[in-house]
Amino acid sequence: MLILILLLALVAQGLTIPRSTTSNIWQPRVGAPWDIVLSTNVLSPAPATEIYDIDMWSSEPRTIDDLHKQNHKVICYFSAGSYEPHKKDSASFPEEALGNPLRDWPSERWLDVRHPQVRRIMAARLDRAQRIGCDGVDPDNVDGYGNDTGFRLTKQDSINYINWLAGEAHSRGLAMGLKNAGDVIPQVLANVQWSVNEECADKHECDLYASFARAGKPIFHIEYPKGSDRNDNEDVDGEEKRRYCEFSNSGLFSTVLKNMILDGWVQRCD
Repeated sequence: MLILILLLALVAQGLTIPRSTTSNIWQPRVGAPWDIVLSTNVLSPAPATEIYDIDMWSSEPRTIDDLHKQNHKVICYFSAGSYEPHKKDSASFPEEALGNPLRDWPSERWLDVRHPQVRRIMAARLDRAQRIGCDGVDPDNVDGYGNDTGFRLTKQDSINYINWLAGEAHSRGLAMGLKNAGDVIPQVLANVQWSVNEECADKHECDLYASFARAGKPIFHIEYPKGSDRNDNEDVDGEEKRRYCEFSNSGLFSTVLKNMILDGWVQRCD
């Protein structure tokens, strides 16, 4: 028990977890085909899709068990850096931990990830992920340092928080990925099992994430084609597809084209 406490203290300071503590954590392979479906249920899982990233709050153990029975691994998504008023535990956040609204999601507010109560709530969310059978977690909005949060969060604050989350996830047998936050990759790469990136091709920054694949860890990559707020499920044309699928080291990425609501529609690069 003392050893575990000391290891978690190291994580909280942004230091690397020794390899032996993560040896039993699921590590997906580079290039593994995946899909992310957050706004609806996965009604007809594709046999070739090894991994599904689904919403933790709307998922039940039976849903995850069904995916497991069909030989899929399950990543559970939740926001670790923003307050969402409609979540079951939203009343637990203290007012002093709530910051400015997110630019693209004005109903959400940035969290002070240094606040002890925020961390207690996130630990409870990881308890839920473990309880419902998730193989790993996809904690979003961990890049407060690059946004107007209202708290003057620093890059080191995010590093400390990500490594703390990873330690808490691993202690529950859960794998964890890094969501965006490319600036902190060197300080957290050893402690996470994959990257989830949005729009690095569109932003011309995919080279920033290639270090994951070189470390034997997949890059789960999402691009949102023009007009991706549509729901007509029409594939993008060849030229636009090449724009999102053909970039430096693109063969190292597990790329999917999705609409902004992240429903069941997906187009792949192959």
